[in-house]
Amino acid sequence: MAAEPGVTDDSLASAVKAMEELVDEAVQVYELEKEKTNVTDDLYNSLKIITSYLGFSIDLDPKMLNLPQNSRATLTPVLDIIIINPNNKSEQKRFDQLSIDEASAVLQYAIPRVITLTRQERISKSKKISFLRDSTKALKRLPESKSEEMLVGNGTVHLERIG
Repeated sequence: MAAEPGVTDDSLASAVKAMEELVDEAVQVYELEKEKTNVTDDLYNSLKIITSYLGFSIDLDPKMLNLPQNSRATLTPVLDIIIINPNNKSEQKRFDQLSIDEASAVLQYAIPRVITLTRQERISKSKKISFLRDSTKALKRLPESKSEEMLVGNGTVHLERIG
């Protein structure tokens, strides 16, 4: 078999080498895609436990999800994203169905807001518990004799200890 004019062994070897490089790059992209899926699943499952417990919903900027500006998007506690389109039709997407860019944008936006809401809830609960604790201490100072008279408003209430 005669060699074609202009085709040398060097050019054939370089074409084969280029194909091998292409296969190597394609395998690496495939492996990264699998890793992205695993990381996204782990993130989704772990984050969902926390956000479900906290129960906060976060309004998202529609630009993060490449939606028209007059759309609305809300991240729910179970990490679903409710999208209301300009025509008032709604759709639902799971967080783990987002692209890497969309998921990153949502996390960068939503996590600080969830932290702020959680902090506010913690402070509020702490104040309420402190109030209940102080009220309990005040009530424990009631007389402990078997029968005591206490003044309540203008009347008298008779307390009897049982037990």
